[in-house]
Amino acid sequence: MSSESVLEFRSAGDDAWYSARVGLEGEVLRVKYLGFSEDDDEVFRASDFKSRREVDEFKDRFRAVSVQVQDSDCSEVVTGDRVCASFSFHDNDVRFYDAVVDGVERREHAQKQGGEEECSCVFILSWLHGPNAENLTATAIENICQVQSTAPIDPKVTSFLEVARERFIINREPALISKAGGSSNNKRKLSYFDLLKREKGRAKRTRAGITACPYEAGRIDSHLERTIQDTDIGGLGNHYVILLENLDKGLSPLSVAEFIHRETSISPQVYVFPNLTSAPSTQGALVLDCEMKFLKLSDFLDNSNHIIMSSRERPWVIIEKMSGHNALRASMWIQAVTSQIKLQQGSIGSNELRVVHSGSEEYERAKLLKDLFEEFFNHRKGLQKRLDLDVGKIMLLYPNRCSASC
Repeated sequence: MSSESVLEFRSAGDDAWYSARVGLEGEVLRVKYLGFSEDDDEVFRASDFKSRREVDEFKDRFRAVSVQVQDSDCSEVVTGDRVCASFSFHDNDVRFYDAVVDGVERREHAQKQGGEEECSCVFILSWLHGPNAENLTATAIENICQVQSTAPIDPKVTSFLEVARERFIINREPALISKAGGSSNNKRKLSYFDLLKREKGRAKRTRAGITACPYEAGRIDSHLERTIQDTDIGGLGNHYVILLENLDKGLSPLSVAEFIHRETSISPQVYVFPNLTSAPSTQGALVLDCEMKFLKLSDFLDNSNHIIMSSRERPWVIIEKMSGHNALRASMWIQAVTSQIKLQQGSIGSNELRVVHSGSEEYERAKLLKDLFEEFFNHRKGLQKRLDLDVGKIMLLYPNRCSASC
């Protein structure tokens, strides 16, 4: 094992980068995660892939190990750089995702004992994937690694990819070459992207070889992810969550479930969150455990030819759809919260929900109201991001100051 080279692999389970070694046995590639048991190994077969495109995209999940940026080298990290940065679910669970440097606030470096530089610059990251995708965070130098995108990958990976590519004929619609005397194999083979859809729920811990910052400065999550705590979710299967805004206060989950079943024949788990503020509307969530039902329900809710309205003239607005790891954690949080909070007794029945269709006067009014609410929601979300970003900057100025008294 010691003679094998170390590389980075982007896991299908949680979409994070991990240090790993690989082993090749014929047409089978085994990915061995550093610091984890053999039970965590992932095995891929050349026959898993359905097209050359899938092979090429699988190749992009391997790269040379990213290099931790040292305090004295912070000037090498500039706006526009793609970096690999740590994301802390909690102190003992640090994972790594790619981000683009959105900006850098350069600050004078301090001097540690012994004369070493201590970087105090603030790096603004725009996350490319993971739980913070498309959000901004302010972070410190110790959370950042430089991506070695041009470095060669392990030759065993290259050999495996060549074997996988050989199974396809290069034409407009790639066909699988049968190596068993030309006979076709009718048994459905899982593609790599089928594997991606299988939520492995692996709760990996700190990547070996890199020490992450013990605090998370200026983390900016989506409005729901702020309150979801990471949990070991192995073996719970696929989950899909649709988050809704602009629901009527007093709308009962049962009424929503009856309405959706009447319109689509789908019966999701429905949650309507209590809202104790003066706001006239509230949020809700639809949770499913079947991808086909999730896609069908999404098509119904997203259909531009109609809008769902309540008797109080509130159009439903989808604010987020999640699948796999994030959806599982979200659904577990939703169930945990709603099990502790008695939901408001619903007074609005399913017959008070209706579908208004394009071309009608009702639809035109609903469209204007929906657009207005989406504009308000996006503006509020932008203000929240800016607030959290500024809080993160202040936390970087005064790190761990509350640890003695908190």
